[in-house]
Amino acid sequence: MTMELEPGLSAWWLRAAIGVVGAAVVGLLALQGLGFSLLIVFAVVVAVTVAMPSSPGMTVLIGGAALATAFMDGDSIGFEAVLLIPLLHLGHLLAGIAAVLPATARLHLSAFRQPLRRYLLIQVAVLALVAVAVLLPAGRVDPIVEVAGLLAAAGIALVALPRR
Repeated sequence: MTMELEPGLSAWWLRAAIGVVGAAVVGLLALQGLGFSLLIVFAVVVAVTVAMPSSPGMTVLIGGAALATAFMDGDSIGFEAVLLIPLLHLGHLLAGIAAVLPATARLHLSAFRQPLRRYLLIQVAVLALVAVAVLLPAGRVDPIVEVAGLLAAAGIALVALPRR
């Protein structure tokens, strides 16, 4: 049995989407107050990632944006910093897909169903952790709460270990 597929979208749309996500990341870093010279460096990294999605450019952008956000003055859990999380993850996902496809490939949107489902699941979990971090008090914490948190983290680590 053969199945006829409609002509899909050009794989160049993935690279364009990487460029849009990268431009949004650079824009958010500019809103946070990153210096002009570093913004140029990040823009070059985005351009390299668009041209060569299989390069480590998106990983460099993720690490650089995280470091830049961590060392900027002001609130480290601001709106821009939280918005960077799904944007950088989306860029990483798009670059990973674009890296394994030839530039002349045709894409069908149904092929993105499983990666999109995984992306959304991860974002719900990560943003729930961000919400917990935002809601935690910033001052001194009672030792019993610290011990409970360490035990909970150890329990989660034990549950996450692979079983044989």
